[in-house]
Amino acid sequence: MVSKNNQNPFDILRNFGDMADIQKFLGPDFFKNIPLPNMQNGSFFNDSARTEDKEDEFPRVDLYNRGNEIVAVIEIPGLSSSSDVALGVRPNLLSVKGTITARFNLRDDTVLLSECHHGNFEREVELPIRVIANEVKAVYRSGLLVVYLTKDKSHDGPESLVSIDFGEE
Repeated sequence: MVSKNNQNPFDILRNFGDMADIQKFLGPDFFKNIPLPNMQNGSFFNDSARTEDKEDEFPRVDLYNRGNEIVAVIEIPGLSSSSDVALGVRPNLLSVKGTITARFNLRDDTVLLSECHHGNFEREVELPIRVIANEVKAVYRSGLLVVYLTKDKSHDGPESLVSIDFGEE
């Protein structure tokens, strides 16, 4: 006979059944602070973790389809010069990286709340439409980096028919 002191500590969890029952017992926020494996960028219980991850990405990006171009609007407040940011473009990928220095920093101040992003950042955004990588314009104004990407129309044309050689007929 096995005494209660020698039981496996996970036996109680096995008695709960599936993970949804555990979540009900422990509360919805219990697993948020425990380093568990990320199961295909989702959560054990629902897809809300996937949505939250996207909202936490920095910098945030909006993409617009405008005639012959894609317009990317990237929120990056606090840039001082072009040396603070680097922008890269491939036919299906837009990448931005850089550094934001602290905007308000006095020696005698104690930080009570810090929600503004400062430090290094890097973000890659998959573009839904192919663009011409060397036909890009970018403007930075009022904390927004606006990138104008020319669509690559060479892939939009009618399908070319290819003759097939069957040897001697």
